[in-house]
Amino acid sequence: MRLLRRLWPRTLFGQLLLIMVSGTLVIQLMSSSIWFDVRFAQVLEAPVRLVAARSAALIAQADCHAGALQVPAHYRLRCAETRPPIEYDERRGRRRVELLLHQALKYELGHEQAVRLLNVQLTDELGQPIVWRSLFGLRTAQAHIEFAVPLADGHWLTIDGQELQGWSGESAWVLISDYLLRVYALRIVAVLLVCLVAVRLCLRPLRRLADAARGLGSNLEQPPLALDGPQEVRQAAMAFNAMQQRLIAMVNDKAYFLAAVSHDLRTPLTRMRLRLERLQDDDQRERLRQNITQMDDMIGQVLDYLRAGEQQNLQQVNLDRLVARLCADLSSVEEPLPIQGEVGSLRVDALLLQRCLQNLLVNAIRYAREVSVTLEKTTTAVLIHIDDRGPGIAPALLATITDPFVRGEGSRNQASGGYGLGLSIAQRIITSHGGELILLNREGGGLRVSVLLPC
Repeated sequence: MRLLRRLWPRTLFGQLLLIMVSGTLVIQLMSSSIWFDVRFAQVLEAPVRLVAARSAALIAQADCHAGALQVPAHYRLRCAETRPPIEYDERRGRRRVELLLHQALKYELGHEQAVRLLNVQLTDELGQPIVWRSLFGLRTAQAHIEFAVPLADGHWLTIDGQELQGWSGESAWVLISDYLLRVYALRIVAVLLVCLVAVRLCLRPLRRLADAARGLGSNLEQPPLALDGPQEVRQAAMAFNAMQQRLIAMVNDKAYFLAAVSHDLRTPLTRMRLRLERLQDDDQRERLRQNITQMDDMIGQVLDYLRAGEQQNLQQVNLDRLVARLCADLSSVEEPLPIQGEVGSLRVDALLLQRCLQNLLVNAIRYAREVSVTLEKTTTAVLIHIDDRGPGIAPALLATITDPFVRGEGSRNQASGGYGLGLSIAQRIITSHGGELILLNREGGGLRVSVLLPC
């Protein structure tokens, strides 16, 4: 089973081709029995007609009470007072030979002649039956035909004749190769071409569907799919277009929700700040002010997280300048933020990418030391590495540290009052660009955060 799974093609064209070719070969092998029956009759046709032509004179002159007749070579005659027995044989080829022999004798004698076919077979030079192999064999087969006819005096004349098979002058190998070429090779080539055309016609709308599905992540407002092709493909395109409309409606609802949250939550917070000024207790007023500020910051980070997955304005941006400007704003004497490498320009949302890199750099500066940035470009992607020497992240948290509201705790967040959304926002921004955020602990302590953006 494992071998079959490995050999099973992975593409639709390969699977369809394998099924069609295998089915064609199986059907051809099953139908070859018909061809063999026809070929068997054709091989015996010439010997039967020769036997009938040479036996006509013997039948016309036969007299079991008279002397022996002159018999051709490879022929034997016998007289019997009773009808010779026939061996039970259900082969259709035998019935065809008997009918052909009857017709040939009628033509040669000029009148109807009853005939009983006793035996018919193809043999080699040693007399061994080679019925099916003789059709493609390298040696010429011999046809043995034995039959009996009734005479006027009541006796039965049995004639046993031998003739060479009806065969063309071509080599057997030529006939075999011609059969295999025309029946198998050309048919397989025809099936291959049919599969190629069918797969191209059927896969074209499927390929458009796949391209539209890939592009949906970067452009939700792309034109709907055309409803053409087979019925199943049209139904899939209709379902895809309906899904796209539902996604657009969900995004619009999300925008309305963000606007409502921004207005409805921050408005009461503003009223609370105004009322705080009337409190006489300075200590109580300061505590409430800190709580309101904390709530406002939390609302701001949640809104930033929800907006992070939306690309607002894709344009060609020089990443070297963007990173250099950001590092210059965040650097200090203690953390100079050195930069290595160049990557050039890339089509991104400048504001979102700047927010992503700023979150990552601020985290590195806040919780670690010796922070540096490395820019790297490959044939398929741009990489921005942010390295530091700090406590790193506990291995058990690496898989979930980018989930919303997951904090690094003692491993990296010892003195922080954050809400666990910084890395989540960064990951959503990178994912919206089709990229990936990779976090790895460094040897010797520290963390490497890599931003991978496809070219």
